[in-house]
Amino acid sequence: MKAIRLLLYLSLLGASLWLSSCNDCETTVAQFENGDSNWTVYNRDDSLLMVDSNTPDTVRVFLNTRINADPIPGDGFGPADVCIEQYYTRRTSVMQHSARRYPALTVVAVRMPDSIRVSLVVAGKTELRIPNIDTPDHATYQLESETYRDVYDVVNPDSSATGVSRILFNREFGFLQVAYLNKRTLTRTTRQP
Repeated sequence: MKAIRLLLYLSLLGASLWLSSCNDCETTVAQFENGDSNWTVYNRDDSLLMVDSNTPDTVRVFLNTRINADPIPGDGFGPADVCIEQYYTRRTSVMQHSARRYPALTVVAVRMPDSIRVSLVVAGKTELRIPNIDTPDHATYQLESETYRDVYDVVNPDSSATGVSRILFNREFGFLQVAYLNKRTLTRTTRQP
């Protein structure tokens, strides 16, 4: 029994010495710059007013419940790697329905060394990536009585599995509309609750 403990102790000591000798690992972190962080649109205490097409007379309030930025291992690296040479920065902003009757709407932006990747998430349903952030799908788009500029129209290729068929989004207002396969929509509104 003592021999096993001694062997275990020496193994742990050897492993920690080996790991501590890896100080020659140079790490870089891709940071948000030049307005990249405004892809996540929503900030602390922001609200998003939405109308459900099934109950068009009621304004649904979504509140920002979390905004954070954290490093994640770059492509080709994992959390278990001893030396992670490249980290990306992930910024997340979550809008949660005040009564939690609707799925949270989340914007996730990942900053890589030479680009940025933006995904739109309907919690428990789908995560859709904006295919080309440099080119909005619509120069202008009308919803209710509002006209929005530079709108991304992100279509879900597998909407039958998730129920979400498409999301309309822009960098100024965020989620403009979430459309479901059953023709139900959640649409941004300027009406007050």
